[in-house]
Amino acid sequence: MRYLSQDWLDRADAALTDLQPVPSDLAVGVTVTGGPAGDRRYRLVLGPDRVAVSGDPEPAGVRMTLSWDDAVAIAQGRSSAQRAFLDGRLRLGGDTSLLLGHQEALAAIDDRLGALRADTEFA
Repeated sequence: MRYLSQDWLDRADAALTDLQPVPSDLAVGVTVTGGPAGDRRYRLVLGPDRVAVSGDPEPAGVRMTLSWDDAVAIAQGRSSAQRAFLDGRLRLGGDTSLLLGHQEALAAIDDRLGALRADTEFA
């Protein structure tokens, strides 16, 4: 399945269903630019009712923007979001303080999504 396709987003969402949500209303709107099919937007929900991924463009408290190449490197485990941010390749917007204290939840999501690598086409 193609990375960030609707099928990939559905599989990613299913992989996160049993994760423990954070107690606050927290969603990250992600924009990946310059992909093979153009820009792609999705929403990562961390709480309060569920952990989920969707193609829903609803507003989110935190926004993240990165290039296709950086998103692929992170998804393949060759880089990290933290490294991309520190190098200026990942831009954050909105109320970024909402992410504070949620490193474990973000790491759990990353672990689950890493399981999709073997079935993902990144080209």
